[in-house]
Amino acid sequence: MAFTNEELTPTQREELFKKKIKNPYGSFMDITEGIMPLYLTIDKNAEVWLAYCYKHHDTNDDIEEFIFMYKSNPIPVQAIKSIHEQQVCWKITRIDFPKGFPNDKEHFQTLLTDAFKAYHTSGWPGEESKHTEVIYSFELGGVL
Repeated sequence: MAFTNEELTPTQREELFKKKIKNPYGSFMDITEGIMPLYLTIDKNAEVWLAYCYKHHDTNDDIEEFIFMYKSNPIPVQAIKSIHEQQVCWKITRIDFPKGFPNDKEHFQTLLTDAFKAYHTSGWPGEESKHTEVIYSFELGGVL
């Protein structure tokens, strides 16, 4: 199964909030209480998902914050979105892996790329598009 964008029910949002998944670079609530997204970009078979957390309006680049849940590890990801006509491009600018993270960077990168392609511009259900490009501003091998 591929990634799809799904709206969370109030019960699902509450269950996710109770897990206290924190984004260290997001809003005050993300940092202290944990994330509480409205939507998830999810691959249920692979048990991985991408959740939008926060957009930094105080920078020139408008960096957006996400959590990518991979092998039960919440991974903070920063990205910058650009849109030209029908083409959306996500530039991944930062990924903060926990210590001891599994060394399967190719699989991780494939899943993260697929998640951003499905997320497209906003992660709304039904928004998936084949007109999305994902680039990395660094070598993933050097990050792990």
